[in-house]
Amino acid sequence: MEEKKAKEELEKEKSCANALALNINRLKKILLEKEVAITTAGKLIEDLWVKKTEVARSFQRVKKANTDLVGENTSLYEHIRGEYLYLDLSFWSICPL
Repeated sequence: MEEKKAKEELEKEKSCANALALNINRLKKILLEKEVAITTAGKLIEDLWVKKTEVARSFQRVKKANTDLVGENTSLYEHIRGEYLYLDLSFWSICPL
């Protein structure tokens, strides 16, 4: 009778051990999945920093180009204004009142 009880106890322990092993394997799998997710997120963050830097550089180039255009427009405006002023003065020098 005692032997039968010991076998039952042993079976219970084996069953618990198997359940624990399954849980450990499941937890290991979850941990691995999380590690992969963290690694992937880290890579995405690095990529975003690179993109952010590229966008900042691009913005600076656009800003500089815009400044250059404003300068060119100002020069052009002054040139045209000077030409019109010259033409206006020339007209009045040719056709006095």
